[in-house]
Amino acid sequence: MGVAGPEERVLLALFMQSAVSENKAISVSMLAKIINSEVSLVNSILKSLIDQGYVSLKDNNVFLTSKGLMRVLSRFS
Repeated sequence: MGVAGPEERVLLALFMQSAVSENKAISVSMLAKIINSEVSLVNSILKSLIDQGYVSLKDNNVFLTSKGLMRVLSRFS
């Protein structure tokens, strides 16, 4: 397993925070703090991940979709 890129870091952070459903979602600003990044950068990464179907954004809170969860879990197999 190599160094995680920005998308992988976001997905792994959401996984580690158990943000796997709308009622367990975390705020974009909290996610930015967790990965030690700027909110604007996190928003651009999230846009890409949303377009790919890996995360969902609801009221500025973000969580992994089932597709995103499968992508994270595939890193460990």
